[in-house]
Amino acid sequence: MSSRITVRPAWNQSIGAVQFPLTVAVNGNVLTLAASDGDVLAVEADSGRAVWRANVGAKISAGVGSDGSTAAVVTRDGELVALEGGRVKWKKVVGVRVATAPLVAGGRIFVLAVDRTIHAYDASDGIKLWQVQRPGDALTLSQTGVVAAFNNTLVVGQGPRMAGL
Repeated sequence: MSSRITVRPAWNQSIGAVQFPLTVAVNGNVLTLAASDGDVLAVEADSGRAVWRANVGAKISAGVGSDGSTAAVVTRDGELVALEGGRVKWKKVVGVRVATAPLVAGGRIFVLAVDRTIHAYDASDGIKLWQVQRPGDALTLSQTGVVAAFNNTLVVGQGPRMAGL
């Protein structure tokens, strides 16, 4: 026998149109989201109250990454934008197409490009720290990938392959 559960919305918040896979960065009680038009929004998970809202001034190519302090997105023009407290902190040209939300972890911002290049930037000032090129597979250029941290290892994958850096 199954019992019925009544579900009702606790809150509602509009972020705008999202034309890429929705990525939600969760940090404690704060959810950070991005819309395709350049809006980035941080909301309280329990109330839906906006903590901050910003626009990066360009259309965004993928979701948002955040460590709770710094949020990062990549524009369709290949520019990495770091935000802090709803304000643009810095911008850097990555120069490649990105379909995967950046990872913000350990004071770094990691960006996986569609050509399977992984770029690492210092989250505080945007200085490029390193980049690694991985061999590509046919037909992965429009696919999103995986960029995650596990202990002190960066896990990166796109298509059928994963790598630990």
